Amino acid sequence: MQKITEGEIIPPEKFSKILTEERKKIIAVKRHRRIASKTFSYLFENRDTVLNQINEMILIENVHDAKEKDHILKTYNELIPGDKEFSVSMFIEISDEKKLLKEMPRLTGIENNVYLVFADTELKGIPEEGRSTATLESTLQYLKFKFDEKKAESFKKTKNAFVVTRHSIYKESAEINEELLSDLKKEL
Repeated sequence: MQKITEGEIIPPEKFSKILTEERKKIIAVKRHRRIASKTFSYLFENRDTVLNQINEMILIENVHDAKEKDHILKTYNELIPGDKEFSVSMFIEISDEKKLLKEMPRLTGIENNVYLVFADTELKGIPEEGRSTATLESTLQYLKFKFDEKKAESFKKTKNAFVVTRHSIYKESAEINEELLSDLKKEL
């Protein structure tokens, strides 16, 4: 997928006027591209999801400075899937704050235990560099699933696929629905 360029960014004063409509659109896109297990949800990122994040960040921060825009672009463009890869945002979906505070230390290392499983194949998720710490500090983790040619061909032929966590405490699975699976095959 092509990286997002500065020319695609909507100035904050214009984006604020279309924010409600843009949110409706992106909610529909994300609903289609998100799967969930009991504790986690996974958003398969694409240009639409990332461009929306960039526009919202620039609006919230009221960014007009070229260097700041460039920094935001560089940061968020890392979420755009590269050739033969998926980029996934993993969310810890524990809504009870007390339970979340209790579970966060127990979830340490979860980002190193996520797999994309299909056919007779599994790909280990590659966490964003520099985010892993001795204690899990964020309910959001960024992962990449990178394919070689053989695994990409196998994925394109698979009938089903799952995102699986194999953490010592959290062992869960989320099936990729048929519609999303079809789209991911085309994107690969």
